[in-house]
Amino acid sequence: MLSININSKKYQENKIIDNFKLKINKSEFISIIGPSGCGKTSLLNIVSNIDDDYLGSILFDNENISKSNIGVMFQDSRIIPWLSVFENIMLVSISKNEEEIKNALIEVGLKDYINSYAKELSGGMQRRVALVRAFINKPEVLLLDEPFISLDHPTAQSLRNDFMRFYEKYKPTVILVTHDLKEAITLSKRIVFLDSKPMKVILDFENKKDFSSNLDSLEIEQIKENILSKYPKILSGDIS
Repeated sequence: MLSININSKKYQENKIIDNFKLKINKSEFISIIGPSGCGKTSLLNIVSNIDDDYLGSILFDNENISKSNIGVMFQDSRIIPWLSVFENIMLVSISKNEEEIKNALIEVGLKDYINSYAKELSGGMQRRVALVRAFINKPEVLLLDEPFISLDHPTAQSLRNDFMRFYEKYKPTVILVTHDLKEAITLSKRIVFLDSKPMKVILDFENKKDFSSNLDSLEIEQIKENILSKYPKILSGDIS
């Protein structure tokens, strides 16, 4: 289990997070939705050990999260431009298994671009490199900061399909931060809605449907409409 317990997180004198608790089962896939500025990125930075300036604890399997194998996907690919696609993955790979890296790149459709550089890749291809990089070390915990944003729908859906295939293969515990409610319903089994000042959970929604084999199901839109009908202001952090 991933146990998040943040007693306090401040920026200067502003308290961003106060007495925040969240438990996520092992291999569970959850999405987090909240208004801009509510602390979503701060939360990911704390869980990923990028930010240790807080009071509290993050535990995975009852041990400090710093001892865990963590993968991250960001809003952009963050490919190192002077390294090839293969070299970018090799740089972060723990095993340095060349065949494993090549097979993973082939699996996401990059067979002909293994030795290419970022400037030779489309935006979607660069995100696929980032996807392989996130999974290459078989992470126990995977953190996603809107990794499918700014892509056209077909490319984003193709990338989501690739992601779900890797997820089913390795079963990490996943936290997806997104502003897209439809995306959250499509991918995750649980959606945690947040408010700010300070950050708090206003709704912990269980998604009882599994759309991993049909990311374009018409039922996804219906679930979205049902949530927004019941809680019309929820995306702005208001459940009243």
